[in-house]
Amino acid sequence: MPQKVGRKRKPRTTAEKLLMTEVSEKFGKVMEDRGWNAERAAKELDVSRASFYNYCNKNDLASFEVLKRAHDRWGLNFKYIDFGANSRHSSSPPEEHRQYVLPFIDNVRERDVEIIKTKSVKPDTLQLTVNIKFAG
Repeated sequence: MPQKVGRKRKPRTTAEKLLMTEVSEKFGKVMEDRGWNAERAAKELDVSRASFYNYCNKNDLASFEVLKRAHDRWGLNFKYIDFGANSRHSSSPPEEHRQYVLPFIDNVRERDVEIIKTKSVKPDTLQLTVNIKFAG
């Protein structure tokens, strides 16, 4: 049997699934509160209507840039994303991997974290290598 053609869907992490749910709920609430349809909301965010439907139906995760526009234009905040970081506006090329804060981090205590190595990457960025002990 021939393989299916097209983009393969990567498995989502728990953090990504939680963020997808939060995005879906907040986008739906904005549409309801403002009396917009999906086409109007998509236009406001500068995304296609199909992409907006995918975000609302939890089929796809909106990029950081889309979430930032929702934050700036609609005043939305998301639990595990900090839009206040100035390093996002630097002229350096975009990173190929964006790491979201994971929900289980809330349960990690300070004594469970050991800093192994620190490295200054930019004037406002510090790279840390850490060991985190999890209760098992």
